[in-house]
Amino acid sequence: MKANARKRLAQRVRLMRTRRGWSQEVLAELSGLNRSYIGAVERAEHNIGLDNIERIAAALETGLPELLDGHPANAAPPPPPPRRPDRSPAVIVHRRIFLELLKQCGDTHRELVLVYLERCGVTVKD
Repeated sequence: MKANARKRLAQRVRLMRTRRGWSQEVLAELSGLNRSYIGAVERAEHNIGLDNIERIAAALETGLPELLDGHPANAAPPPPPPRRPDRSPAVIVHRRIFLELLKQCGDTHRELVLVYLERCGVTVKD
């Protein structure tokens, strides 16, 4: 039996989130939604509205067609966004040093900070 649209969307959201290595908290923060709501969406418990689907798609840096119909569960992850060739990263931070500094400041949102840094073009190296 074919999964209904809500279940397919739930699977795609979870797949795209986990391929990025994000927690539900990170996706929630980036989409402006509540973490428990993201969890319910991923369990296909909510009949999610189009506005919230758009917010999740934007947070995952994908379009509605890709989120709704484009990628089956076994597809390769989408390529990272292209970097502008004329600009090198403003800062290169070694992950170990960054995590140590973050720990000293209180690391409650470590994963989210890493995502924001990467979106800003900061390279975090191991």
